[in-house]
Order: sequence, then structure tokens, then C-alpha cells
Amino acid sequence: LLYELLKVSPEEQQHFYQAHMSGDEGTKASYHDQYFAQTYKSITSHVDYILNELDELGIGLETQIAQGQDKKRHPRLPLIMRHNEFVKGTFDNVRQNLDNMYA
Repeated sequence: LLYELLKVSPEEQQHFYQAHMSGDEGTKASYHDQYFAQTYKSITSHVDYILNELDELGIGLETQIAQGQDKKRHPRLPLIMRHNEFVKGTFDNVRQNLDNMYA
């Protein structure tokens, strides 16, 4: 992610890439420290997007169940719903961990 964020500065992007390829952990850590706020913002935005998508999917699935369409259209709907809840729980944990990192 940091490499992608550094595309606005090709010189820094190349320097970061070289540090990665040569195993220069000190330089990599320096870049990660310097750009922590930007990477944090990008990751939390992605996590929030996924959580929102899962909420919307859940609403759609619940609507299908309420309308009695679930068994005809999706015989594996209960499995899909459990999977989505598992993924949502995982992303909720990731979001909490991210919040703890920035606190």
C-alpha cells in the first residue's frame, strides 16, 4: 500500500523499493513512520467500505428472507449469511485494531 501511495513521488517510491529489495529494514521503517497517517487513512477507508458493503448485503438478504424468496433463489442462503457475518466480524476486529493503532 505504501509503495502505491508513493507513486506521487517516483524518487521516494524507488528509494522505498530499493530498501525493500535490499532488506534495509531501517529505511522501510522510516518510510512507514513518515507515511503512517496516509496509509492509516487508506486502510481504514477500505475497511469501512467493506463493512458498509457487508451491511448492505445483509439488508438485501434479510429482505429476501422476509419476502419468502430465499429458498427458491438461494438454497445456500443460510451458509452465505453465516459467511458474511464471519467476514464482517473479522473486518470489525481489524477496524478496532486500526483504531487502537492510531489512539
